[in-house]
Amino acid sequence: MRFMTSAAGELSRRGALDARYLLNPNHVNPNLTSPSPKTETNLRSLCECENSNPQLKNAVSVFQQAVDSGGSLAFAGNNLMTALVRSRNHELAFSVYRTMLETNTFINFVSLSGLLECYLQLSHRKTNFAVGVLALMLKRGFAFNVYNLNILLKGFCKNLEYGKAISLLREMRLNSLLPDVVSYNTVIRGLCEGKELEKAMKLANEMQASECSWSLVTCGILIDAFCKAGEMEEAMGLLKEMKQDKGLEADIVVYTSLIRGFCDLGDLDRAKALFDEILARGDSPSAITYNTLIRGFCNSGKLKEASEMFHFMMERGVRPNVYTYTVLIDGLCGVGKIKEALQLLNLMLENGEEPNVVTYNVILNKLCKDGLVEDALEVIELMKKRGTRPDLIAYNILLGGLCAKGDLDEASKLLYLMLNDRNYADPDVISFNALINGLCKENRLQQALDTYDLLVEKLGCADIVTTNILLNITLKSGDVEKAMEIWKKIPGSKIVPNSDTYSTMIDGFCKTGMLNVAKGLFCKMRGSKLRPSVVDYNCLMSSLCKEGSLEQAWRLFEEMQRDDCLPDIVSFNIMIDGSLKGGDVKSAEALLVEMSEAGLSPDLFTYSKLINRFLKRGYLDEAIGFFDRMVESGLEPDAHICDSVLKYCISQGETDKLKGFVEKLVERDIVLDKELTCTIMEYMCSSSENMDLAKRLLRVADDKEEGVV
Repeated sequence: MRFMTSAAGELSRRGALDARYLLNPNHVNPNLTSPSPKTETNLRSLCECENSNPQLKNAVSVFQQAVDSGGSLAFAGNNLMTALVRSRNHELAFSVYRTMLETNTFINFVSLSGLLECYLQLSHRKTNFAVGVLALMLKRGFAFNVYNLNILLKGFCKNLEYGKAISLLREMRLNSLLPDVVSYNTVIRGLCEGKELEKAMKLANEMQASECSWSLVTCGILIDAFCKAGEMEEAMGLLKEMKQDKGLEADIVVYTSLIRGFCDLGDLDRAKALFDEILARGDSPSAITYNTLIRGFCNSGKLKEASEMFHFMMERGVRPNVYTYTVLIDGLCGVGKIKEALQLLNLMLENGEEPNVVTYNVILNKLCKDGLVEDALEVIELMKKRGTRPDLIAYNILLGGLCAKGDLDEASKLLYLMLNDRNYADPDVISFNALINGLCKENRLQQALDTYDLLVEKLGCADIVTTNILLNITLKSGDVEKAMEIWKKIPGSKIVPNSDTYSTMIDGFCKTGMLNVAKGLFCKMRGSKLRPSVVDYNCLMSSLCKEGSLEQAWRLFEEMQRDDCLPDIVSFNIMIDGSLKGGDVKSAEALLVEMSEAGLSPDLFTYSKLINRFLKRGYLDEAIGFFDRMVESGLEPDAHICDSVLKYCISQGETDKLKGFVEKLVERDIVLDKELTCTIMEYMCSSSENMDLAKRLLRVADDKEEGVV
């Protein structure tokens, strides 16, 4: 075959050393003698125990000793290599092959077939060398078969060399070695696993055209691939085709793939309908089928249906396994039913099903999230007692729980044990980050920095999460020098700043008044092809407005819209407040219109700024107008807003406006604080005609205090 000849030629160019272990050396060892019959017998008996790795290793030792003593073990060597390949001891098989080559031992066809598999199964997956083995078979006068080529096809697919696999299939069709259903299924499966569904279907159609009919396995591979891709209509179409056109009946494996596909899409009705179809056919769903449906119900929050399926499973005589219990426990924890989850764990133990580390971790995670760290520690002890060693995930969950609860000293002790006690899992960067984050939240900056130094000492370097945590806390505490020190370390490490890194720095420098540094980081962020978020824009615009650089803020506001970063309510509030502060009332009003066109409604902050800024400019009627719009929109004014309007009215002697405004408050049952109520009462009681309104205002305040309103 052209394909194999060219590949063998490539192999010979790979280098003398590798070629030496493929092609038999020319020299012959004249000192080789025949082994004793006892040695041959021992080797044969050891090779027959092919499921026992220790016995096979003993066989290799006996073989090597015989070779070292000058014996020729052609028959035993080939048998040994065959046994090793069959038991998947490919490394040992390859070492035996090399020994046979070095001693000029005759190598038969079966051993060469095993060598072919070795090249494809070992970690280096040398497919070119495997092709060379086929060329060597031809050179030795052996005729390789479809089985050998199927092994090669599998190797190509494992190595993601789909083009070579398809080319080999087509060359097989042009020669006497016609590909069989296994050949096609091997490549179709490889293409499906590589998410090359279009190519897989094309090859499946070529398979039919070459008069090699689809098998149940072929249909199962294709249906499963479409289900995993979420293309359920195509999967159901294949099911219909296999039944009507191919005369094949779908088995439990095919139905389970379809059920899983519908569950993944949340279409539980169709998943359940397929399950009922299995029962109607008289078939018995497997534990995997039940587990798939139970997982689907749990993921959709349908715990009642999941529980019913669990009990139905047991009624049908299918024993729930560790996966079944774990899925149900996870579902219960997901909806906050930790008590029921613990009860199910006890039932699991009573039924003789041992939880695995994943089961325990699900419960640990929920307990720690609920702040029940004491209970989580008891679960850890239960794990140890039952012989399940808590893994790194379990200890990281516990560290996170202790830190969230504020028990940082205990968290520090746990991390120390993980570092120094072999009975605990070794910590990773996530372990350190949990403690560093906890210390930062409690403003224990020095301890956080000490833990960071320990992290670098033990693991070599931190990650971007650690960096972001420390940048945030140092800038919040005002330690700009330390923040810059951490920032400067980034280029020399493997850490790549992400959006959170830049956002943290921009926010921190804006708050510390170092606006130029913040602007520089913003530009650098965009230069690194990271897109600033609306929060980043808001942070800079707010700082620019505060320092009076309204023109720059406007440019940034317009720029964010050009960059397809839509302004949010905070963006508009910043610009409205900045415009009003700068005396640009027209722009503020235009922004209100633009906000409405963007589908955003003014919030309490918007109205508060509008009312206060208009009052400061002496526009009382406009301020009261915005107050009315605020109340009509369903927002309840706070004491600060009411205080501003009322005090302005009093200071300006606007008695009628004051009276009208108080009337609005009384009508809407809006209660002022005691101090302001007293001020208003004193002012209004100076005129007898306002007494009635004053009493009503006082009555509203009394009713509110008594809980009537």
